[in-house]
Amino acid sequence: MRTLTIACGLMLVFIAGCVPVTDGFRHDLPTKDALTIVWGDDVSAVGMATTWLQKRGLSVLERSLLYANLETDNLELTHTLKDEAAILQIAKKMEVQEVVFVDRGGDARAPMISVRGVEVQTGRISWSGSARYATFENRPTKDAVALLTCEALATVWGFRPAGTKWFLSSEKMCAVEGALPAVSR
Repeated sequence: MRTLTIACGLMLVFIAGCVPVTDGFRHDLPTKDALTIVWGDDVSAVGMATTWLQKRGLSVLERSLLYANLETDNLELTHTLKDEAAILQIAKKMEVQEVVFVDRGGDARAPMISVRGVEVQTGRISWSGSARYATFENRPTKDAVALLTCEALATVWGFRPAGTKWFLSSEKMCAVEGALPAVSR
């Protein structure tokens, strides 16, 4: 009986570690076909956010168009707050309605993703979300980062509640091809 109790306890710790912890809020979400730019310093996170937002009907501009406009203004970006101000200025010139900033924190074994949508005309943050793992992950970092990005967005859009609960809707929505198999829930 003691062995079974220990095994069940270890299984719960393992499952809890695999479930992302999310949080988020929204004043309002962008309208369908809203012209959007996704900006961040992690290719996996930006790629996942771009695809996720396109699946929700947003019209996402290619980032290279942003670079072309930055070059005409002789600006170089290094992913700082000053750069975000420059991106918002260029987005306004390009008549973009929303810029989505995707930031990665933490380390390779415990990444954290935060996303936020900024209305270009007002500079107001209209929504934001975050996702992280409570424990170290053993899946490849790019898969963990992509999954966390999706889970943060799913929380903001209301597909899953904030916290550590895992729901089939977000699991299916956030499946990453090539990722380690999910634990049965």
